[in-house]
Order: sequence, then structure tokens, then C-alpha cells
Amino acid sequence: MKRMPPDPDRLEQYQQRLREFAARPPYPVHGLRRPVVVPAVLAGWETEDEVTVAATLAYGDWRETDGPYLTVTTEPPGSAGQPADLLKALLREIRNGRLPRTRAEPIRRTSPQGELCLLGGSWALRTAVGDQAVTVLGHGPSPEDVELGPVADLLPYVLERNVQIARLAAEQRTLPEPQLPPASGVAAVRAFLETFVPGGPDAGAAYRALARRAVAELAKVLECDSEQAEDQLYSMVNQLSQLRLKVPWFTERDGPRAAALEELLRYVGLRQPVASETAQLRWERYWAAQQRATDENSAQLLAHWVQAWVEWAAERGN
Repeated sequence: MKRMPPDPDRLEQYQQRLREFAARPPYPVHGLRRPVVVPAVLAGWETEDEVTVAATLAYGDWRETDGPYLTVTTEPPGSAGQPADLLKALLREIRNGRLPRTRAEPIRRTSPQGELCLLGGSWALRTAVGDQAVTVLGHGPSPEDVELGPVADLLPYVLERNVQIARLAAEQRTLPEPQLPPASGVAAVRAFLETFVPGGPDAGAAYRALARRAVAELAKVLECDSEQAEDQLYSMVNQLSQLRLKVPWFTERDGPRAAALEELLRYVGLRQPVASETAQLRWERYWAAQQRATDENSAQLLAHWVQAWVEWAAERGN
């Protein structure tokens, strides 16, 4: 999932979270023993109801389309044997640009290692290591050549991630500023947020320029400083990201996702009344709870927010 480019304080906080996760992972995390593919980084982890349900390591440089690239996602103990949509996982990585696009039809089969889905030159393998489910996505090496094993120390994966981020940042600083189509005010904010909507345009190299312009224009519209505007935009991005994860109609081709984005822009950017006001208010409460230590149950707040959007769509007839 894409995120707002963090400021230095947020970046340090995120890196600290990575180091803490590496020091005390919630369960054994598995990685590649064979083949040897570098760089190897801690790509992140996924939580549900504040419980870690997946931890992912990535191997190789996804920008090198002809080179090997693999991800290994480990689920908690007891997950072995649980079903997963391997084709959906492959298509997500393709949409995110980390696996090559293809017109090939998917091929599903079983192998001695587990369930396998082939899509062009890419593949997804779901296997079991003890009582844990492990999903490997990749291209380059054959799935038959993959051997997994427990990772004794995740800290090198975090340190290598930092090296790769620093290298990427240095490369981006040398690139010329991309030319953006003219947009101002809420239109500039919309141009940035549309890149987070399923089926929306891929920001590509213009991502940071779109983000900077959106922050500057939102600051003008809301008559606030750039830090407050960035915080508000960061909240909007995360609401869209949670809609993708939690609300089924938001990823459906005929769902009202365009209308939801429009209401978000009107509510935040134009301060206009919207039909989704209940969902917007519940998001504000949830997001505030995420930013500071509170006694409120975040999972419950998020569930109430999801319900408000479900009811909004139902009232529209979707």
C-alpha cells in the first residue's frame, strides 16, 4: 500500500517501530534459505484488531524487471491449512509494480511444496512450515528451487531496508522535477488522492511532487500551516487505504468509490455537509485515537466506522 512520504520525525518513528518488531517478533518469521537473493529487507507486517497476522520479508530489487524478486509472508502459528487467494495476491503485487504485467491466464495446481498459482513469469506458492502458513510470491527463480527456514535475527533486514531507502532517496534527489498537469485547491488534493483509489492513475515518478502540491494547496484551502495540512492529508490517505482493506464495495468496479472520494474531499477540503458525515466523524475519532494513547478500543472504533460506510452505500442503493 502507498503512503504519504513521511517527514523526518515520522520516518524515525517508523524506523523505530521496525527495530522494535525485529527485536521482538510476535512469532517465528521464515525467510529464504535458497536461492540467495539480495538485498533482503523487512518489508512490513499486517495487523488485524491490533494482532499481527502476517510478516513479510522481500528479496531482490523489484525495480529490476529482469532480476529475481521474491516476498515471503509468514502467518501466525495455527495458520497452516487455512485458505488464501493466491491470484489476488499476485494481482496486487502486479498493480503495485513489484511484479511484471502479463496477459497470461492464471494456472493453479498443487505441488509437493503446497498450493501453487502461476501467472506468466510470476508465481505464488502457499506452503506450511510446521503449523504456520507461509506464502511466497516471486519471479526469476522457480518455485521448486525455493527453500525456506526460520530467520534467527531480523535486525539485518531492517538495517538493509534503511540502506535501500537512503539510496532511493538519493537517486530521487537527482531526478528532474516532473511536470504536473495544472491543478489548484481541492483539485490538486483530488489528483493526489486518486492515486490511492482502486483503478486510479499510477503516480509513478510524480508521486512526491503530487504530494507536495496537495499539501500546499490544502494549506491554502484550510487556511492552516503546512504541517497541519500534511497531517490532514495523511489522515485522508489512511482512510482511503482502510476503505480498500475493510470495505468490499470500495474495490468493486461498479462500487461507489468515486462518490466516497468526492464526499471525503467535500467534507475535509470544502467543509461542506455530506451524506457520509457519520463515517467521517467516526474516522476522525478513530484517527485521533491512533495518534495518541487513549483508553478507547481502536478495533471497535474502526468497526463502527466500517459500519457507517456500509450503511452509507446501502442508502445509495449500492
